[in-house]
Amino acid sequence: MCFGGGQSQPSVITMPDTGAYDRQFDRQLQLMQMSQSSQLTGLQSQLDASVREQQAILTELRDLEMEKAESVASVEAEARRMSNIIGAPPPDVSAKAPVIAEQRKLPKTQSAKGKRGLRIGRAVADSSGESVGFNLNI
Repeated sequence: MCFGGGQSQPSVITMPDTGAYDRQFDRQLQLMQMSQSSQLTGLQSQLDASVREQQAILTELRDLEMEKAESVASVEAEARRMSNIIGAPPPDVSAKAPVIAEQRKLPKTQSAKGKRGLRIGRAVADSSGESVGFNLNI
């Protein structure tokens, strides 16, 4: 027993009701969890809605791309049909037909045979010498 401060009566230590503190803490914790879970639920529903919107937009985009591809294919098919109707373009002016066997038998212009036929024809050089080399006229 403790007689603190000159008192004649013994001090009584009363134990506080800790259960009340525990219950108060539990209530506050539940309120916080409920508010957080409602916020969480709201955010989750917003997320779900945005994902649904995104899926709808992606579906529309896919449909547009398929429609575009089908239209391109139909245009290409129409172009193929038109090219078949029109036919091949006329040959180029510079294009020549290959030499066939009958044309080989036709007489050619007479050219020299042997070594002489391989020579390149040139004009005869000027014998005055003026056009050859470096000429100084002083």
